[in-house]
Amino acid sequence: MSPVPVQNLKEWHTPSSRTEVIHELIHGVDRYNPSNLSFMEDYLQSQVASGEYDLLANLAILKLYQFNPQLSNPDVIVNILIKALSATVHGPDFNVCLALLREPSAIVHDIDSDEESLTITMPFLQGLHDLVRACQFTKFWAEFNGSSEAAQLLRSNPNYFPAHAGLVSKLRTEFASSIAASFSRVRLTQLARWLDLKPADVPAWCAEAGWSVDGDLAVVPENGDNNVKAGVVKENVQLKQLTKLVAAAAF
Repeated sequence: MSPVPVQNLKEWHTPSSRTEVIHELIHGVDRYNPSNLSFMEDYLQSQVASGEYDLLANLAILKLYQFNPQLSNPDVIVNILIKALSATVHGPDFNVCLALLREPSAIVHDIDSDEESLTITMPFLQGLHDLVRACQFTKFWAEFNGSSEAAQLLRSNPNYFPAHAGLVSKLRTEFASSIAASFSRVRLTQLARWLDLKPADVPAWCAEAGWSVDGDLAVVPENGDNNVKAGVVKENVQLKQLTKLVAAAAF
């Protein structure tokens, strides 16, 4: 497992898991045809079950809901938000999804439903996202594993957290990517809190991630972000250039 996930633009735009049929639905003239919604929702379920992720396909679903609010499916919305939450720490995915959604109460009203799961879980997921964006990983896990109504609903409902293959592992990997960009050494006890690991499991996790352990510290490989070195930048300004600059400033 790599602690710093690398995804090129092509894989983000056209994931290898996306079928040709889905690709045509997303980029073709039928993108806004509500009769294709069931195919898109089935594709989301395959993402949930396999652990794959296709942001553009999921946004297409939300766009169809935006144009056809009576077709909105709260479970689908929740799962799209869960996928976006676990996809990246600093990326815009979650906020882009939110931008296509109205208030949970309005969505439930449009489908004439008394189901309150969306009104409970959607604000909770927004709160989790805020913690992720702020890199408050310890607080994130406290909420994720907490006893709030929303947390218990998301953990107990087989259509939500339990349905997502490798959800916790994916979250840990994304959090680790942020940690690796900021630290070259981290105390094992702190890493355990940030990744919601038992202290005894941290060395094995580090070995799997390609990190090493030095005493009570996890050593993160240099990656271009965590090994900043001081440098001296010299500017060679000719007198002729300086004269022009002074002359221009005089006007």
